[in-house]
Amino acid sequence: MRRCIAVLLAAWAASSVAAEVTVIRPTAFIAQEWAFYILVGEQTRPIADVRSGERVTFQVPADTRTLVVHCPKGLRAAYDESRIDYDFRANERAFFLLAAKPDCVTIEPVDARTATTWINRTRSRPAGRALEYDPPSATPPQALRATPSSVPALTTTDSAAKDQVVAATAAWVEAFNSRDATRISALYDAEAVLTDATESRPRVGASAIADYYRNAAQRPTQRVALGERGIRLLGDTAIDSGSLTYFEMRDGNATTTPGRYSLTYQKRGGKWLIVDHQSSSAPR
Repeated sequence: MRRCIAVLLAAWAASSVAAEVTVIRPTAFIAQEWAFYILVGEQTRPIADVRSGERVTFQVPADTRTLVVHCPKGLRAAYDESRIDYDFRANERAFFLLAAKPDCVTIEPVDARTATTWINRTRSRPAGRALEYDPPSATPPQALRATPSSVPALTTTDSAAKDQVVAATAAWVEAFNSRDATRISALYDAEAVLTDATESRPRVGASAIADYYRNAAQRPTQRVALGERGIRLLGDTAIDSGSLTYFEMRDGNATTTPGRYSLTYQKRGGKWLIVDHQSSSAPR
């Protein structure tokens, strides 16, 4: 009897020490060239990375309460973050399915049966692969301030306005990925100009821009994700420019196309509207 109790206590103690976690990242064309980094609890460094089409299994302390995924933003040592709260003590084996989206991932806990289906469709992360991760900078970049020799139009001084421009461009990404021409063209001023380097002439005015996106909607699998970027403000005018990547399925194959963008906004009636849009491909 005492021996049985001892065995039960040992088993309970072992189960309370660690939980086995499997993170599965199915193949997807969004962000397929980037590794996602997995952190647990309040740790500041990842314990694993996982690439498109891979899965990784590791152990975490049973008192862990959070699983975190860092997704590179394009700039060195800059990441978007997704997280989920989870009771690992109550689940000694946990399975999570990652689904890439433009601003990192969704993290879905799944049962063992569902996980088995996805495990059979992915490969195990190579055990010998080095974990290459640059911790995010602890000090955020300082805002530029005007000096007699600087150009005022390139000065960022209003953080609230900058946040609004960030939100306006996020709305553009979401509308683009919806493939809804009406929704995306509504983000432009009535007299806006859109210049695509692949076209012979700019699109001028709301009607021409709406027609441009109707043509784009004929490519239903195309999506876009932003990379590095910079925002410059001067009063009611703002410029958001940087890099982006187009993702698309063609003939059953995932393709990526890097590009550059520049969105010039003006604040009209309390809303930031695009008045000039420059788009071009970038060298690979």
